[in-house]
Parts: sequence; structure tokens; C-alpha cells
Amino acid sequence: MKRNLTFLCLMAIAILAGNCAIAQQNTSSSSNDDDSFNGNFVDNPGVWSAVIYGEKTHIQFGGYHWNSGTSFMTGELGPLPVDKPGTFTVKRDAGTVTFNGTFSNDRGHGTYAYTEDASFKAYLTQAGFHDITEELMLHLFFTNINKKYFDYMKGNGYEGITLSELKDLAYHDVNYDVFSRYLELFKKEGFGKVSLGQIVELRDHGVSPGFIGSLHELGYKTLSLDKAQELVDHGVSIDFIRELQSMGYKDLSLDDAQELVDHGVSAGFIREFHEMGYKDMTPAAARELVDHGVTVQFVREFQRIGYKDISLERATELADHGVNPAFVNRFKELGFADISLRKAEELADHGVTTEFIKKMQDKGLKNLSLDEYIRLRDAGM
Repeated sequence: MKRNLTFLCLMAIAILAGNCAIAQQNTSSSSNDDDSFNGNFVDNPGVWSAVIYGEKTHIQFGGYHWNSGTSFMTGELGPLPVDKPGTFTVKRDAGTVTFNGTFSNDRGHGTYAYTEDASFKAYLTQAGFHDITEELMLHLFFTNINKKYFDYMKGNGYEGITLSELKDLAYHDVNYDVFSRYLELFKKEGFGKVSLGQIVELRDHGVSPGFIGSLHELGYKTLSLDKAQELVDHGVSIDFIRELQSMGYKDLSLDDAQELVDHGVSAGFIREFHEMGYKDMTPAAARELVDHGVTVQFVREFQRIGYKDISLERATELADHGVNPAFVNRFKELGFADISLRKAEELADHGVTTEFIKKMQDKGLKNLSLDEYIRLRDAGM
């Protein structure tokens, strides 16, 4: 009987754990997940919080399961309740949001209620979009996808879009301003008609029209959209390329720029070496230095202890053999003032340290050459 009770208790714990895991999975879903398009995660009414940035106000909407943010022109919000509770509304084609709450020091919070516009929903149905959820309607409101937006798309050859494409545009905040800037760029730079899917992907990866336009201004005329996206994904910024060009790397390829970033080479790193006199350093050499742990301080310390003409290639070899300025300087302090970097490298390779030499000297083996100490170390001393 006791064994049966134990088994039943274990089963109950397992079921509860499974239910908790499912509940946790559901509550972690955001409005940007594909599964959220079924409209089950909207809290309406819900809560909001806001921050005013001059002409724009960013408002975060959310509830227990769901959150999403969008920015409004501050003027669109009308008079705001400051330092005391009040109400303000925003009306767009997709519906009206009524806000209750208060602002103080350019920050606000409260509750909201969204009412979708029945006539706009009917317009969408006539355009072929069926099974439109409340959540999608709310995101059409956020992105301000309206009749003007659809007219603009049609005027530029984007007709017959699917419900999936409409969701992507709404959920990735491809608003009118964003969409029009992309299209203006594509026409100006000769990209032709770009699919809505790629536009959404560019937006999702943070590839702005300004980023692509700036690259063209810097001389990269044959840049593809895929390459622009790859550069952003790897953290290559306009400022990074511009600074490298200012240091003389006028013919820097985008692949080289990407590899530099991937290897952790900053523009400041290269500039410091230039200031030390290594103005002919190539991007490949800069990558080698970082990959082998050679810093500006590493080279500067070698110069300080007398190796003024050390090359970057030599510095890299020394780092690979475990020879640093402190290692060499200890031999100098022990009396080997004229030690060469090649000899220091040889000493490190054979495991000869100043501690070893002092130990040999304590045994009476003094006034030997470095080569003799190497032979003693090789002999197992």
C-alpha cells in the first residue's frame, strides 16, 4: 500500500511539473512570435508605460502574457494628463486607443483600452484578408497601416499581398515612413522591386536605408542588400569604416572590414599602432596581432627596454613563444644587457628562465653564456 501511495505521489508531482512548464512557456510568448497571431495573447484592456523624447513618445503596451511597444509623434497624443490622472485618445484607421493615467517628468503610465474600427476591418475583408484577429488589428494600429498605406503599396507594385505578409509588416513595425524610405533607396540605387519579405528581414536585422545609403556614399557602389544585412549582423558600423578610411584605408573591402570586427580589431587599436609609427599595417596584420594577443602596450614596452625597431611580425612571433617584455627585462637585470630577441625566444623555447640561471649560479656555475645555460637545461639540470 505504501509503495502504491509513493507511486501516485510521484505521478502527481510529474504532472504538476509538466503543467508548470507549459504555463511558463505560454506566459513567455511575445507578440512577435508566430504563435501569437491567433489573438490569444492580447490583454485588452491592458497597461501602458511611456517615455517622452521631444517630438516622439514611446509607449509600451502589455499585460500578463503580452507586450509590444511603438512610438508616436507627441503631438498625435494631444494634451497629456500631467501630475494628475486623466484621459487622452489616439484615433487611427485601425481603431482608437483610450489611455487612462498620468505623466510626470516626461514619463507616464496607466491603463488603456483598444476599440477596433469596424469599417476598416470590413475594408480589409473586402481586400481579401480574412480571420483578422484583435491582436493583428491592434498592431495595424501601432504601425499605422491604413488606407493611405495600402494605396502607396499598390502605387509601387505591391498588390495582392497575403495575410502573412500583412502580419509581418505590422509586427515588425514597417510603417509608412520606413517603407517609403526603403522604396526611395531601392529606386535611387537601382535595386529594383524588392520583395516584402526581404524588406521585413532588412528591418528586422536593423539594416536601415540610411545605413545602405551611407555605404554607397563611402564608395561601395556595388553593395548588395544581402551583404548590407551581413555587415549589420556582424556589427560593422558606418563610423568604423569611415574612421578606417580616414587613416588611409581607402580601398578597404567590406569583407576586410567584417573580418576585422569578427576578430575584435577596433579602429582605436589600429590608430594607436599608427601613432607608434606602424602606418603601413595592413588589415590582415591587424587581425594577426589581435589573434596572437599582441597589444599596443606589449610593443610599447619592448620599445621602452631598448628594442626600438621591433617589427609587428617579430612581436607576433615573440608572443607565440611566450616571450614578453618582462621576460626579456629580467635577463637584462641579471646582467645580459645585450640579449637579442632571437636569443630570448630560444631561451623560452628551452625553458630557461632567470630563476633557473640563479639556481645554477648558486651552485657555482657562474659567468656562463646564455648558450651554456641552455645546454645545462637541455641536459636536465
